[in-house]
Amino acid sequence: MKQRGETFAASFGFGALMQIMSFVGGLALGHLVDRSGNSRGLIATWWAFGGLAVLSLVVLNVHIVNITSVAAAGFFIIGAQFVLNNFTAASYETGVRATAVGMELGVARVGAILGPFVAGALQQYYQSPTPMFLSIGASAIAAGAIILLARRPASAPASSLEEAAGLRKVAQPAS
Repeated sequence: MKQRGETFAASFGFGALMQIMSFVGGLALGHLVDRSGNSRGLIATWWAFGGLAVLSLVVLNVHIVNITSVAAAGFFIIGAQFVLNNFTAASYETGVRATAVGMELGVARVGAILGPFVAGALQQYYQSPTPMFLSIGASAIAAGAIILLARRPASAPASSLEEAAGLRKVAQPAS
């Protein structure tokens, strides 16, 4: 934001705004998912709106647009990430649920580590925040499309899942 003409102090304020709005966005999306039961469509919509908010930073550089777009990016993109944990847990059978959520969080952690590195490299190489905004916006829209279009394979019988997870059935006492 400093490269876009914002002050040093305001640039830090954008980070705080994004985090505050992510909390509100997560609560709003969680509420909507609970009421409608359509988590896949709502999460995809949330990421698409977040991606569009970031892409708006490519074409417009006005203070109020910067504030609104950063707030919307936090609300939609990071807010959707909070709800993704519940979506992932609900998408898998009990025997593999913890592994699925653990893998999701592991991939997210790698992204949290590499994201700032890639963003910094793009800004250093191009001497502009525009490629970074393009990458983030396109990635958010792609994430929304993937969550919307990805289909779960047909469920295996519970006994197969238990065997795959290395679980044993407990013998039932005779009645």
